[in-house]
This record gives sequence, C-alpha cells and structure tokens, in this order.
Amino acid sequence: MEKDGKVKVPNSELPEGKVPGTSKITVPGKPAVEVPVETPGKIIPGAPTTEQPVAIEINQKPNGDAVVTPKKEDGKLYPPGTKVEIPGEDKGGNAITITVMIGDNGSGEVPNDNLPKKAVPGTGTVTEPKKNPSQPVPVTTPAHKKPKLELEQDPKTGDVTVTPKKPDGSTFPPKTKVEIPGENGPITVEIGQDGKGKVPNDKLPKKAVPGTGKITEPGKPTEEVPVETPAHKTPTLDVEQDPKTGDVTVTPKKPDGSPFPRGTKVEIPGKDDHPITVTIGEDGKGKVPNSELPEGKVPGTGKITEPGKPAVEVPVETPAQ
Repeated sequence: MEKDGKVKVPNSELPEGKVPGTSKITVPGKPAVEVPVETPGKIIPGAPTTEQPVAIEINQKPNGDAVVTPKKEDGKLYPPGTKVEIPGEDKGGNAITITVMIGDNGSGEVPNDNLPKKAVPGTGTVTEPKKNPSQPVPVTTPAHKKPKLELEQDPKTGDVTVTPKKPDGSTFPPKTKVEIPGENGPITVEIGQDGKGKVPNDKLPKKAVPGTGKITEPGKPTEEVPVETPAHKTPTLDVEQDPKTGDVTVTPKKPDGSPFPRGTKVEIPGKDDHPITVTIGEDGKGKVPNSELPEGKVPGTGKITEPGKPAVEVPVETPAQ
C-alpha cells in the first residue's frame, strides 16, 4: 500500500472479464475485514473499442430465462463470442455483474435461477472478441420469476392436494419437497410422479394459517412463495331426541355432509364424566336409550372414530333423560 492509501494492479494481472467476489483488507496488527468487490477485466492495449450498442434488449421466456440481445445502430447483430455484462445481485442481495456469451443467433441466455430477486436497473457493456468494451448503455435486468403453490382442499375428506408449478405452468419433478405453514411448525410434503403431494385432513391446522411456503427441487436452491394453509375440516355430530320415548339418535356426518361407515364409534358426554359409546349402523346412525342419558344436559366434546382412522373431536351436548 502506497503512502496515499492506494495500490496499483497492472493490467496484465487482471482477469479476462469482471470478477465479483469478496475482498480482504488487513490492517497491521488487526484481523482481516471482508467486503464485497468486483475486479475489472483487463483492457487490450491498442485494440479497437467495440461498436456502441443502441440497446441491450432483454426478453423473458415463460419459464423465466432471460434472452439477451445487444443491437447495433444499423440493426445488425454482434458476432458469436461477444460478451455482454449486465447488472445483477447475488443471493445475499449484493451487486454483481452477470456475464452473457452471445451465440450464433446474436443472443445469449441467463437462466431464471441466476436472475436477481428484484429487477435491477443500471448499465451494461458489450465486448466483441479481441476488442475493448463498449461504453455503457442503460439496461434493466428483469427479476427472477417465482413458481406458484396451489392448494386444493377436497370438500368430502378435507385432504389437501399440493401442486407446485414452475413459472411456465409446468410441474416440478418427483422428490421435490414442499413446506407449507402449519399450526406448530411447517407441514412437509413430498411431490410424486404426478407433480402433486397430499396433506391428510387430520394434519391440517385448526384455523387457516397464512405464511410462506418453500419449494425445494432436488439439486436446486429453495424457492419461497406466499401461501395459506387451509383449516382442518371437522365433521359434525347431530344428536336428535325422540319427544315420545326420550331415546336419542346420534348421526355423525363428514365435512361434506355424507354419513360415516358402519362400525364407526361415537362417544358423547355422559354421567359423572363417563362417556356414552354408540356404534354406527348401516344407516349411518346410532341410538342411545333414554335410560342411559344423564339427568341433566351435559355439554362437552364428542369423539368420532372411523375404523382404521384416528379419532376426531367435535363439540356436542348430550340431552337429558
């Protein structure tokens, strides 16, 4: 370091193109400090300057990839091997330069994954082979296109089908992992061959939970998207008392109003905290004789247990004898 606080790097030691990265500054007797920096590319002494572009056009495909096309004043395209540099940002939001190589069709591409989270306005340069860079021209690098996360709840079962979709509407591959907000932490779903995954009704939160969903395609960085996890759909428990006999007919109904199958067990509150158990028959109903009812009404929680499935709790009031 010179007395004026500066140091020079010979042009011959510079890289062929700009190199973004991290610089280290170490003051004698103190620990090194890291700062973001971009090392400029070397200049070719005596080489001509690249013809000034009238524009650097950037058009985004449905899948999010950006097609970069520098244009000359006469409308002609730049030759293959031309390098275009446009503004970008890394995953941490630090400014970087995105380098694009132009092909035989006069254009180059930037994958959607390499684009910034938000559009970045700035300037770009064009460098033809064996020439020095052009003067900068205004350009805006478009934002990375995000995928979508569709959640569809079955009105009969309450189960939710989770379908992550890429920006162009295509599905994600099998083994893609999706996380959606839950009641006590995220709910994780693995995507199958059909591009979908399922969350059983009993795994859903009691109330809808808005938040951020995560999509992780194998071998790629995680994408975050806004999503709302729907609430768990609960069945209902109808308790109807015959005014003549006092007997009670118990009818559990699924979220869509359909009956539970034969063999389903229902518990309703009874005397002295002892539940009354009813087995549902072919007609989707069960009966409690008047003699088994409590002397007064008992509000509380009923349980519905369909064969082979976990019990579901619902509010209910057992009538008096």
